[in-house]
Amino acid sequence: MKKILIGIFLAVVLLFVVLAAARNFIVKTAITKGIEALAGLKVEMRKVDIGLLSPVVLIEQLKVYNPDGFKDRLMADIPLVYVDYDLWGFFKGRAHFNKIKIEIDELSVVLNEKGKLNFNSLAMLMPKSGGGKPPEVKIDELYLKIGKVGYKGYLPAVGIRQMEFNPNIEETFKDVTDPSRVAGDILQKILSRIGISGFAEFDIAGQADKIKSSVMETIDKTKEDLKNIFSK
Repeated sequence: MKKILIGIFLAVVLLFVVLAAARNFIVKTAITKGIEALAGLKVEMRKVDIGLLSPVVLIEQLKVYNPDGFKDRLMADIPLVYVDYDLWGFFKGRAHFNKIKIEIDELSVVLNEKGKLNFNSLAMLMPKSGGGKPPEVKIDELYLKIGKVGYKGYLPAVGIRQMEFNPNIEETFKDVTDPSRVAGDILQKILSRIGISGFAEFDIAGQADKIKSSVMETIDKTKEDLKNIFSK
């Protein structure tokens, strides 16, 4: 009997060790496959570390790639994501995070030849209405840092338009209850500088047409001005 109990104990310990060692791989696979299935975005990460005795998640060297239909591959280079969460809150239907830290080295905004913006794909990751009451979300402290932002637009009759700038975003938000609103506001600032608006509500479907229309109006006006000059 003693040997049987010892054998059962060792088997339980071994199972616990295996599960503990595999937890990071399981979560990493779930994240990459889940994002690709929902938004068509491929994701790679060098390291995912799920705290075994503490409710902490650490992701290092996260790279998000553009969906199909975009020549440029990289959408975001995120070297660090740190999440300190309240485990018991999830059992009560409440997503409570003590601290979230996100450091983004580079964001790449791309408007392709068909007038589609790569960031439109992120809308698929947002909660949908009508699917029941979403869990209450509370973030005590949210730290966000964004380094370089690049933009490339493939505009008809004009060609490729590119720009690169540093938005100088390094902010800490307290008592956040709507993280999508914070993300939308930040991205709105970035896209407004480029000349594209409406991202805060994920309502940018018509922005590409507006850009094209504005470009074509400029071209037509230039032609008319030249015609007037040479007709004198």
